[in-house]
Amino acid sequence: MGLFRRNGKKRRPAPSGGAAGSRPWVDHGLADGETVECGRCARTLRVALQSASSVTVSHDGALEGVALICTVCGQLLCSACALAASDNPYLPKCDRCGGQVTLPVAG
Repeated sequence: MGLFRRNGKKRRPAPSGGAAGSRPWVDHGLADGETVECGRCARTLRVALQSASSVTVSHDGALEGVALICTVCGQLLCSACALAASDNPYLPKCDRCGGQVTLPVAG
């Protein structure tokens, strides 16, 4: 997986299906605070890793600009694209495979 520069910062492209391993929400290779792109709209997002033992409760707008990852295929998405792919406004989904989307977990 290559790195790209934008505005002097290194960024990784969104992982493609299967590249992230069998547990993409954990085996993603992302660093906290890293800048990545949404796999659907190419919007610049910030990685905010969460602890494996934590539970995250969110409200409207809290995930704005934060990278979400599909638990099935590993695609990185922004909250707008993940919510647009779902028929439930409170349950974001992957537009590629329909899998659940979550914050990446610190490994």
